[in-house]
Amino acid sequence: MTPDPYERTAVRRPASIKDVAAAAGVSATTVSHVLSGNRPVNEETATRVRSVVNRLGYVPASLARSLQAGSTSVIGLLIPDISNTFFAELAKGAEDAAHDLGYGLILCNTEFDADREDRYLGMIRSRFIDGMVYASGSPPSRRRLEALMGKFPIALADEEVEGLEGALIATADHEAGGRLVGEHLRALGHRRALMLTGPGALRSSVARANGFVQAFRGEVVERVGDFKEASGYVLVDKLLQDGGLDCTAVFAANDLMAFGALTALRDAGLSVPEDVSVVGFDDIRAASLAHPSLTTVHQPAYDVGRTATAQLLQYVSRDEIPPASRHTLPVELKVRGSTAPPTTR
Repeated sequence: MTPDPYERTAVRRPASIKDVAAAAGVSATTVSHVLSGNRPVNEETATRVRSVVNRLGYVPASLARSLQAGSTSVIGLLIPDISNTFFAELAKGAEDAAHDLGYGLILCNTEFDADREDRYLGMIRSRFIDGMVYASGSPPSRRRLEALMGKFPIALADEEVEGLEGALIATADHEAGGRLVGEHLRALGHRRALMLTGPGALRSSVARANGFVQAFRGEVVERVGDFKEASGYVLVDKLLQDGGLDCTAVFAANDLMAFGALTALRDAGLSVPEDVSVVGFDDIRAASLAHPSLTTVHQPAYDVGRTATAQLLQYVSRDEIPPASRHTLPVELKVRGSTAPPTTR
């Protein structure tokens, strides 16, 4: 019976590049080219080599030397949605800070899925990294994070985790952003608003809602979404279909849900801002390009990612356990074409 070349070899010593080459049926030089990316390799061959590398748990010599020294010069970044340009900007800030200090970065995208996030956290725990920047998009796994903090430093970017002690935190002032929206709509004359919030387990969502309600001081109808565009559409469309959108303004807790609300209102034959004003949160790049352009709260996404990573690496580089610290970055209201004084309909 011919042995399966992909079956993991039962050896006690660490796998070598020759072991990988033999199992994949290629030369050691080809394995080196696949791993370094310095020379082109047939995609089928490259896939086979990578599969064997994973099965054998092969660690390149350069990484092995780093592990012996107690450092890999690699950190992890966990974010909920890379397609959302807010998180893309946050990731860019994190990567730039890591690059400037000579570190690499592994990106994990959870798609706002708690199970997927939990799997990534488990994977990160089993890998060799020096620290992690965590930007939660689902109700966070506090106990899992506490276990990870025993292995390496963790910085929280944009989102705090209830009950997690000793973490580094870099976040925008979410409550202040909510207040800015409430003050703006009240000053325009709005007294009844629909508020589309994110998941209640996320402290950023709660803070934005609290700030808005305190400053608006009017009647607020709340509906809970998931920070995705589709939920903004569905929530507003359902109220319209039920004849219950008796509001002159909509505040969505992020820009994507605001875009969904804009589409639902347009599909129902309503005009923004003539019939209904709409405000978002984040100020992603598309906000200024929407029609009408979206009034929103500008979050410094790039600076949040860069600050979280820089403070993390400050302690990683010194091999120190970081004390708990918090950096709160200011936000700004960008008033554009989607808000105006209410009219009598």
